[in-house]
Amino acid sequence: MPTVRDDGWILAPAANADFDEIMTWFPDADSVNIWGGPDFRYPFTGETFREDCRIDIARSWCLRDGEGRRAAFGQAYERDGRGHLMRLISNPSLRRQGAGKQLIRMIIAALEETGTYDEYSLFVYRHNTPAYQCYLSLGFNVADYPHNACMPDKCFFLTKKAIRRE
Repeated sequence: MPTVRDDGWILAPAANADFDEIMTWFPDADSVNIWGGPDFRYPFTGETFREDCRIDIARSWCLRDGEGRRAAFGQAYERDGRGHLMRLISNPSLRRQGAGKQLIRMIIAALEETGTYDEYSLFVYRHNTPAYQCYLSLGFNVADYPHNACMPDKCFFLTKKAIRRE
């Protein structure tokens, strides 16, 4: 997973020090649940945080801004033939500065370099309006909920077609 640069932003594979800081972005169990889902443990330790991030199956990225600050974090893996984005978060002290959108754009760009996926997907809690609006603004659309996924009454399932560069 190479480092990707775009207009001062740097997306690189997440390292242990990144996880250590990202853990500080969650003040309570509710914030962890919205981000990591109902099975993500809280309170957590460094070990349980990494386990629950499932770093063994998901590719993890950290986005840094032009000043080198950790601006956002996200993960992706293959789900039902799609590039599935998950655990997307912006640094709370840098929110509303475009890091979330940039993170998603750059993760998708990194996945598109492999040419593997025709579509991308993610879940979002229905009550998480800021995230939902962010995803819609990036071209994601509400899709039929996967039959094998939990919480259809609490989440939206969103998809976005891949853009192939020839």
